[in-house]
Amino acid sequence: MGKLKGIVQFTGKFDGLSFYEMNGKIVIRKTGGFDGEKFKNSANYARVRENSSEFAHCAKVGKYFRSAIAACLLPLRIPYVHNHIVSLFQEILKLDEIQNRGNRTVRNGMLTAEGKKALLAFEFDKTQKFSRYFPFKMEVDFTAGSLKFLDFCASTLITPKGADQIQLQLHVAKLDFEHFTTPITQTSSIALIDLNDATIYDLVLSFTPTLQDSNFYVAVLEVCFLQEVNGSFVKLKGGGLKIVGVH
Repeated sequence: MGKLKGIVQFTGKFDGLSFYEMNGKIVIRKTGGFDGEKFKNSANYARVRENSSEFAHCAKVGKYFRSAIAACLLPLRIPYVHNHIVSLFQEILKLDEIQNRGNRTVRNGMLTAEGKKALLAFEFDKTQKFSRYFPFKMEVDFTAGSLKFLDFCASTLITPKGADQIQLQLHVAKLDFEHFTTPITQTSSIALIDLNDATIYDLVLSFTPTLQDSNFYVAVLEVCFLQEVNGSFVKLKGGGLKIVGVH
């Protein structure tokens, strides 16, 4: 795939080449692609159809999941986060032990222990691990409605320059990966903690306990660092999100 460096910038097709914009630059590739009729009916394209169907499903699940946590995800402006999330769900979909290839679903993959493990290991920002700046062990109890941080100590955190406080809030999303009904997300109260506090204790965030039904509940922790400016606190660049529980 080539890149256009000339003064003239245009998009479209010309003499067997396609010109289009990607990430603010004009790139070039040869025109072509699948024959539509063969793609739909030829046995040679069976595996391609299967991959296409499952990718479309994962893209739909990814968009659905992002919509449930958009309020805390969008402000972070993480590059390519949509691609990362779709890749996560592609990994989970492959764990489906019920449906055949081409019809596998994220929901079935999530029913496995490996699927839940993949979700909990996911990093929204691939450039830095969440545990690097928030190393505490966490325990989620969906029945009691609590997230506990064991041996929490604010003064031990690696923080952005100028940070005075840390803000913690839990978001619990109710997700229907089968019918894609509108996700319902509840939030805990906000915990504001002075970063100079050297006290070691078990910190708890509370939320409304989940109901026992066929939906999935995913708990996402939001961490923000704040700086005091003229008596008010403003958010600093840093912090992030982490999936801390799935039910």
